[in-house]
Amino acid sequence: MATKISPERRAQIGVEKRARTRATILSAAFHLLGRPNGRSTRIEEVCGIALISRGTFYNYFSDIDELFEVLTYEMSHEFNVAVQELMRTLPICAMRVALAIRYYLHRARQDPSWGWAMINLSSVGPIFGSDTFQYATASVQEGIESGEFKLQSVTIGRDMMIGTVLASMTTLLRQEQEHDHPEKVVRQILSAFQVPPSIIDDCVAIELLDLPLQVP
Repeated sequence: MATKISPERRAQIGVEKRARTRATILSAAFHLLGRPNGRSTRIEEVCGIALISRGTFYNYFSDIDELFEVLTYEMSHEFNVAVQELMRTLPICAMRVALAIRYYLHRARQDPSWGWAMINLSSVGPIFGSDTFQYATASVQEGIESGEFKLQSVTIGRDMMIGTVLASMTTLLRQEQEHDHPEKVVRQILSAFQVPPSIIDDCVAIELLDLPLQVP
């Protein structure tokens, strides 16, 4: 005799199945975007990797842009929270900015698929996602207001910083660089912001702790 499933359990099974399908779609998108040519990823390719129909895709995401937005959040949120927790322990803005840049570049080198996905997603939305973009803007503004960064424009300073990090991440993934390449990038950015050399030395000397490497 077949076991009778209660309405509550049936509903729970439905929720679990929906969560698995959503995770499968995100994983497929990450697989495709985590390649050098991943920026051209299309819905049909995601459906093919996830083994779902196009109709099923639209049960979860309204379009490819929404998928990319959700994927960026899933890829970076836990990592960003961990980085920001460490940043709060540092006394000055320059140190906090330097720490974040170093973590992003070292993470890309450690996990090339993550790095390429972040680069490719940055071509269709805010660089490194809306959370990181907003935090970068706020950090540059804080540095200007505190007098640490000698810049006339928050927007230009932010674009200099995240644009350089994006280009440097691409370079790291395309060809081997020296181990301290991320620290050299930090030195150049902070020098452009007119941070004193002695403070820059302190910024790049801070030890990087292991952080969670979250992927879909």
